[in-house]
Amino acid sequence: MRKKNISLYIAGIIIAIVILAPIYWMIISAISPKVELLTKPPHWFPHNPSAANFLKLIKGGEGTSGEIPNFSKAMINSFGIAILTGAIAIVLALFAAYSLSRLLGRKVKNIYLNSIIIFRMFPEISLVLALYLIITKMGLIDTWLALIIVYLSFVLPYSIWMLYGFFLKIPRELEEAAKIDGASTMKIFLKIDLPLLIPQISTTFIFIFLMCWDEFLYALILTHSMRAKTITVAVSEFTTRHMIDYGLMMAGGLLASIPPLIIATIFQKYIVQGLTAGAVKG
Repeated sequence: MRKKNISLYIAGIIIAIVILAPIYWMIISAISPKVELLTKPPHWFPHNPSAANFLKLIKGGEGTSGEIPNFSKAMINSFGIAILTGAIAIVLALFAAYSLSRLLGRKVKNIYLNSIIIFRMFPEISLVLALYLIITKMGLIDTWLALIIVYLSFVLPYSIWMLYGFFLKIPRELEEAAKIDGASTMKIFLKIDLPLLIPQISTTFIFIFLMCWDEFLYALILTHSMRAKTITVAVSEFTTRHMIDYGLMMAGGLLASIPPLIIATIFQKYIVQGLTAGAVKG
């Protein structure tokens, strides 16, 4: 038994190292002068750590790889687009999931859910040209609205499936008792179902936020300027034809990871409750 515990500890340490090593090297690269990043063997901790890369990103200015993009604006764009997409997706998905779980027949429900799966199997790259042409015809290129519409097209199916499973966990007896007392369908939905689903809604929203925050392909194709350019596209612009500014790129990656970490920390309790509720059969 003791040998088994030792093996588990060793395995845990190895897994932790594999997970944390890239994050550690990202931090080291972000605070290291460029000269130290190119030394061999590499410095596992910089001799002259500096916050210059972070200051360049926050304030903007001239970088060695050309004009530094307005990183603060890109952060605002990503945050705003992810929040708005998440809010719209949650509202639409709640009504759709409730209808699927309570109002539609089994045959219609199965057709709808299977259709969602089929359409989500299409790879993103196969839809880029069609979506680009549609967004161009609508005159929405390089706008928040373009990205919100496109992001909704792939987060909504995920949200509906997730919330549908959560609605199935709510006992029907609660709703039947409310109907006997004269409550309408909308009142049951707002007063009984939604309060019970707060942890699950928070969990779904966090996953939607992260999906939108990390998305790169559509943001790259549908944005041309800092008017709507997101954080993932801004970080990629530190790679040019002649060189890669690793220090700025790593600093950008660290700054980009802060909002998701803050949101995940704040809603950690709800995330755990939501995932647990989704895993337990009601």
